[in-house]
Amino acid sequence: MNEQAEKKELSLVSKVISAIWSPSKTFESVSKKANWWDIIIPILLITIAAWITIPYISPIGTDMAKERIEKSERLSDTQKEDAIERIEGQNKAIQYVMTPVSTFIMILIVGLVMWLAGNFFLGGDRKFVPVFAMTSYTFLINILATIVKTPLMVSKHSVKVYTGLASILPESQTFLFRLAKHFDIFAIWKVILLGIGLGVLYKSKQSKAITVVFVIWLAYAIIASAVGGFSPF
Repeated sequence: MNEQAEKKELSLVSKVISAIWSPSKTFESVSKKANWWDIIIPILLITIAAWITIPYISPIGTDMAKERIEKSERLSDTQKEDAIERIEGQNKAIQYVMTPVSTFIMILIVGLVMWLAGNFFLGGDRKFVPVFAMTSYTFLINILATIVKTPLMVSKHSVKVYTGLASILPESQTFLFRLAKHFDIFAIWKVILLGIGLGVLYKSKQSKAITVVFVIWLAYAIIASAVGGFSPF
């Protein structure tokens, strides 16, 4: 009876809950059997959480973008006016359409990277769907990040809210500060979960799998921080 209970497949609800509080259970279930609902449901939940915040966060982002443009020394007055008009004329409905699309693409890319990392560095040979599903469940951390950060953004009337290393550094446009922004509590949490997930799926030591994911993430953070210096504003 105990063996049968252990082998019983977790429900979608159980996998969603366990993904955050007891991730190994979710990842073990996905490792045994994964389908497209294991990808769609997490993405849908993340999308809904993001949709709820749009009426609160979008106006703040618009105000900050206009302020950045107005302060820019690289644009002429005419260019500033044109840029602000484009921002104000944006169709707000596009944000609702783009949210699930961008979420899917982001998780797809990370899933592909995790799949390649597992097959190349952890000596495995898994199909893509289980790894994609594991990645989707890992990104449920975004919902917790939304719950924590949205009230802070609204209270500060700024999208520049940091929950990590950047919060203890003076804000600047330097490479160091941009890199510090990546060392966010929720980002590190996702890195650890992705490492745990790869360890379970590829039957590898957790420490090795987490190290592989951390090195990949750190390389991305360094490159993204360097490229961020080329913003026109």
